[in-house]
Amino acid sequence: MNACTTIRTSVTLSALLLVSGLSLLPIAESFGIMVPVAHAALLMVLAGAAALAFAFLIAVLPGGGQRLGRCLH
Repeated sequence: MNACTTIRTSVTLSALLLVSGLSLLPIAESFGIMVPVAHAALLMVLAGAAALAFAFLIAVLPGGGQRLGRCLH
């Protein structure tokens, strides 16, 4: 897997985790199962942030500019 695909996948995964975590909270409040679902939502949001941090680290590693410069858009 090259750097372009990895970054694209991790940014998409981060967005999906963030949206899932944020949309899970109103569902939990409406059904009355707040505590376990709120923990799951928090873990989803934090995992999304970790995936985005992973993509950032790939971009700033030495040689990242050369690897990302060969991406086809």
